[in-house]
Amino acid sequence: MAFRMNHNDGEVLKSFAEYRILTPIQITTFYQKSRQVVWRRLHILEKEGLIQTIRHEFGRGRGRPESLLGLTGHGIDSLIEKKLIGKDIPYENILVDRPFCIDHQLLMNWFRIHLNQIGRVLPRMTVKFLAHNSPFLPKGPNDRLFITDYSPVPDSGEQGVKFTPDGVLGTCDSIEKKTCLSFLEVDCGTETLASPKRDMSDIRQKIINYQWYFESEGYKRYEEVFKRNLLGFRLLFLTTTYGRLVALCKLTREMFPTNFVYLTECSRLFPEGVSAKIWIKGGDLDGPQGSILGSLCCKAPLP
Repeated sequence: MAFRMNHNDGEVLKSFAEYRILTPIQITTFYQKSRQVVWRRLHILEKEGLIQTIRHEFGRGRGRPESLLGLTGHGIDSLIEKKLIGKDIPYENILVDRPFCIDHQLLMNWFRIHLNQIGRVLPRMTVKFLAHNSPFLPKGPNDRLFITDYSPVPDSGEQGVKFTPDGVLGTCDSIEKKTCLSFLEVDCGTETLASPKRDMSDIRQKIINYQWYFESEGYKRYEEVFKRNLLGFRLLFLTTTYGRLVALCKLTREMFPTNFVYLTECSRLFPEGVSAKIWIKGGDLDGPQGSILGSLCCKAPLP
């Protein structure tokens, strides 16, 4: 029987375009269906050349390599043909076999999969996430990424320091009619914390960029996106290890004011979920931990 792509297949392929790569456990968790049902259809999609499997070791020297799945060129062509994705999107922004940081992408994917659980546990909440590498992200001025902005360089005539969050997150409360804005920085421990020469790409500079964004109310431009008045935002750092978390907290404490900075590490997500009290506020390791939902804090672990 000839293969015919159905509506569900199109949604699956769109998910791969949005998330770029997914591990087997991420796929079954994302769709919340039995492994047998999900993998039966994925096997068909792979046989038809729409998705592909690659091997990758998640992290350095930690266990067996994982299988990863992502779109093929034929899969992208099928999405374009079905008008499920724009024909002007570069293939290299989606394909798995092009150079990019796989560990970084997988960690961001876990964060997003945990976000999906919030609405299931707390139906009054809806979550909107804008990923920096999403093919569905609209363009901003001068054809730059919509979520890219510039913070000024003091006492210079330069345009400013370009910064692009890994993601922009809006958690919307349908009862109180409020939206909390957050910016996500996924940290795999490869970036310099604070260089002696004040490098414009180190973590310290990232925090400075967001301090300016907070004080200047530059974030207010997202009011049009989320259709709500925004009174501030949180900067979320998600890192891979406790040691790196400690180092980020120390840097954060040294850069007052940074009460808007929330930090956690990957393993803290899984027991209680992203919306639980797993976030260290302002780098204070000894202080009370908070939730990205504030008073609506809830446990939302994955099933």
